[in-house]
Amino acid sequence: MRKGSKLCIFFMASILCLLPQVSLAAQPIYGGSLNFGISSVPETLDPHQVLDKHSLNICGALYETLVKFSVDDSKLLPALATSWEAKNQGREWIFHLREGVMFHDGTTFNADAVVFSFERQLKPDHPYYENKCFYGRYLFGKVIESIQVIDEYTVRFVLKHPYTPFVYSLTAPAAMIVSPEAVKEYKENFYLHPTGTGPFKLLRWEESGKVILERSKDYRGEKAYLDRLVFFPVTNQALRIEALARGELQGIELQSPAGIKSVTTLISQAKVVEIPNLDVVYLALNMKKAPLDQLKVREALARVVNREEIQQMFYLDRATEARSLIPPFLWGYNPDLIGYEFDPQEAGRLLEETKVEIPSLNLWIPESPSSYLPDPEEIAQKIADYLAKVGIEVKIVKRDWRGYLEGCEKGEHDIALAGWRADFPDPDSFLYPLLDQQVISESNNTNWSFYRNSFFHEILQRARQVTDRMERTRLYQVAQKIVQRDVPCIPLVHTREVAVFSPEVKGVRTGLAGEVYFERAWVPVD
Repeated sequence: MRKGSKLCIFFMASILCLLPQVSLAAQPIYGGSLNFGISSVPETLDPHQVLDKHSLNICGALYETLVKFSVDDSKLLPALATSWEAKNQGREWIFHLREGVMFHDGTTFNADAVVFSFERQLKPDHPYYENKCFYGRYLFGKVIESIQVIDEYTVRFVLKHPYTPFVYSLTAPAAMIVSPEAVKEYKENFYLHPTGTGPFKLLRWEESGKVILERSKDYRGEKAYLDRLVFFPVTNQALRIEALARGELQGIELQSPAGIKSVTTLISQAKVVEIPNLDVVYLALNMKKAPLDQLKVREALARVVNREEIQQMFYLDRATEARSLIPPFLWGYNPDLIGYEFDPQEAGRLLEETKVEIPSLNLWIPESPSSYLPDPEEIAQKIADYLAKVGIEVKIVKRDWRGYLEGCEKGEHDIALAGWRADFPDPDSFLYPLLDQQVISESNNTNWSFYRNSFFHEILQRARQVTDRMERTRLYQVAQKIVQRDVPCIPLVHTREVAVFSPEVKGVRTGLAGEVYFERAWVPVD
């Protein structure tokens, strides 16, 4: 080889070393399967009946809504609708629909499908009305007056009153669009034959509860990378962890914080994914009862309850301490809230200033645990211990779920240990149902603090009518300051779920409402 050729090769090699290194292994690959271990069998694959998180995640892969949230910055994006506008001061919403979209059964998505999907939930005289779709009636029944087809790809929603959060509510499972022809064919068994427009479609749902999805080759947008996405019900967490370690599962959900240590011990470089829940655990202080009608008493309770200790004792990595009813990751949260710090001495001083004797207070709890109240009795006992330090005796009242709800709705409690999971990612989903005075007179009252503040109500009503998000954010931040001043409740924690994936899994994303998205997930293929 000539000397010049050697110099040329050396020069080229030097240049290549200076170029950015591209790893082929880091590029998404089409093909392969992802087996995800879940803690229980999904209840339904009809999105309008969904109440459990496993059904929600599966339906999120099968169906789509008119609009969706950006995973990165929570902005509202087009989905089955390409654009939309509000008219008549927010009482009418017109959506322009995406053309050329097909349901998994080969039928066409259009305005008729949108109207059908909502009316089967809302109109008792609809020929395919489904009584089990009560979540949609709860979410939209007091909001939507009518839904009208303008043309094949334009639909109008007429509301009963101006309501800006309506467009955000269209990201909920009850707003997922189903195939009218599939519902007509399978009727009440549609939940076993789900038919949407999503990136995956159902291959089969086995008797064991295992749900097998496959990539929809006719999907309108970017195709899913995975050939198959399989949801494996494995009730025992230890068995899920072992299956992950053996490679039988590529991802699992964890129900207890101890599981994280077990997984990371068995699997080096395991990926722990935190999934924030759109919820809050709080104490509702019944302000229509003495002595909780006095501000200093409520402030004293807020200062004597150690939220950080509750988070550490009962939730560990599965919750963060709350300073507001609104979670800190949701737009509209006020980061300037200071909160009432744990200070038993100050709490005692405030109670002395009131010169009110408080012989005892009752604390209502549900008898059964839930995802956000893993041990209601022990949490209640801890709260009772805090109040005992300032001379307040607490009587814990345990009721079955129905009795607990009915009693708290009527205000039979002094304090209620409660949890709330919002219907969609909007501050209104927390502040209005939990604290607006208008809710008290409604059936199924959820304002268990019986909080009445006309200025607070006016702010929420204004925020429901304004379309500019910056202005809505400002209004909600003002509303949170009012709540902090008046102390109608004591926020405790916001919970989160935890999922773990093997190192080779890439592209799994999470949503604002605790969803796990798999359409961009991929795994190496041999």
